[in-house]
Amino acid sequence: MVVYWIVKKLCVLGLLAAVACGGSDDDSTGSPTSSGGAGGVFPDASWPDSGGAAGAGGAAGAAGAAGADAGPPPTPLAPCATGQCWDAPALSSVCGSATVNEDFSSGKYNVHEYALILPAATAVGLTLTATGGSWSPELIVNTAGGTTLFDGQNAASGNDPLVVATGPAEVTLTAKQDTAVSVFVTGSAVIDSGFAAPLPADATYTLTTKVDCAPPEPGTLLTPPNFDPNDKNAGGYYLLPDSVPPGLYTHKAEDCSRGTKLLIDVIYTVATHWKPLYPSLSPLKVMDMNEGSCSTVNHATHDDGTHVDIVAGCATDITCADKKPKIALAKLFVDTGVACGILNNDTAVHAEVNAYFAQKTNYTPWKSQFMRYVDGHVAHFHVRVKKPDGTCN
Repeated sequence: MVVYWIVKKLCVLGLLAAVACGGSDDDSTGSPTSSGGAGGVFPDASWPDSGGAAGAGGAAGAAGAAGADAGPPPTPLAPCATGQCWDAPALSSVCGSATVNEDFSSGKYNVHEYALILPAATAVGLTLTATGGSWSPELIVNTAGGTTLFDGQNAASGNDPLVVATGPAEVTLTAKQDTAVSVFVTGSAVIDSGFAAPLPADATYTLTTKVDCAPPEPGTLLTPPNFDPNDKNAGGYYLLPDSVPPGLYTHKAEDCSRGTKLLIDVIYTVATHWKPLYPSLSPLKVMDMNEGSCSTVNHATHDDGTHVDIVAGCATDITCADKKPKIALAKLFVDTGVACGILNNDTAVHAEVNAYFAQKTNYTPWKSQFMRYVDGHVAHFHVRVKKPDGTCN
């Protein structure tokens, strides 16, 4: 079987070279390869010029590791140039593991595209697993500029990023600097057709990212890496920057996206923990912080830099039957140790959230009850954090 596949693979590569060398988006047949062990962060912070690399999870030998200069280069592929691409939410770059469960049930798409930031000097493993339907899943990874790093069969040589593949649906990438890439989920039949063939509507999958570093501990406040301490308006409030990595949160215009640095840290910390917990309910939508010209509500509060409205689908909407996401999101705010209260009218979750607050903290919440009912809070969390003097009231 292995000999048959190698012969078939060489024939396809020879055909591509004969009729469309370097100019085709068609890949060779989607059959698995054996490519050695998964790579990781180099213990001595060195980067090999060629051959295999010692990884956190073992060794990737020069003879076996895709990404070394032993194998053929990847075929240049541009899946969204001809394929029907769905622009999926960005993948988590947070330390630890996160899993996305998705499907092709709409019948509209044969490729799903995910943005991903590779954190500097950190191995990021991607594993694609079919969970339903009759199809052969494959991953494609391109740089932000469109250069193919992995075509489902072959990995780019070189070491920035270092690409180590262990099959058509499993690859590990390690970049020297923060690096944006695009990850494409598709099937071998789609690649072979030049991205013309459909995927079955019952095709389902999980896509797991494993970022090889320790996840932040609950209770540790995180500051956005692109936070500018000099960007402060006349009221003394700071600007919530764009999400880095992408996909943690979105925000409104600058005039409505300012608050105390503590509020910004709380938003970023919760969004960072929320993304791997509920990727389907990410990114968090950060609505009004301070009231401004872009506000559509005449707020009674939102005037001292400690308030923010958050929308996260069923994690904030009282009409959803599943209460678990709402409870989980509320507890993340409690875990920061500086949240004063949440206004949301889903009374079914108040008792559990308030008991968690009482267990985890030793300060008085906003108006004496952490999560409470106030008219108008049916689809969002209104969150307040501690004031600069450390109090809630």
